[in-house]
Amino acid sequence: MWLVAGFKSPEDILFREDFNRWRDTMNLILTVDGADGEYDGPVGLVTRYIPGLELENPSLAKANVVGPPAMMRFSVKGLLERGFWEENIWVSYERKMCCGIGKCGHCRIDEVYVCLDGPVFNYTQAKYLVD
Repeated sequence: MWLVAGFKSPEDILFREDFNRWRDTMNLILTVDGADGEYDGPVGLVTRYIPGLELENPSLAKANVVGPPAMMRFSVKGLLERGFWEENIWVSYERKMCCGIGKCGHCRIDEVYVCLDGPVFNYTQAKYLVD
């Protein structure tokens, strides 16, 4: 199992204790977009690490992608290039929600209400949810 997590800077890293614990149970890449000279961990966007993930059979692997829209778009692209099947990729559109109960319409994309029908969608559906 792999977890690739990214933050803007070392100061922005959340859940540090959890990441330390998870290192014992899974392959973990914790990266930052940029850092000063004192940081000694991986630097770069999460998409940089997708091609190097050691996977036995990417067509059977599953992925959950959460983050800013551009990161999700390029992460999914990278996963598809690695051989992931669309139905094995899940994306989160949580950022679109406002009221969370389907009343305000802020999250509506076509006939889909992200807060009611999601916010996590299989990529086979999410690829058509363009706003």
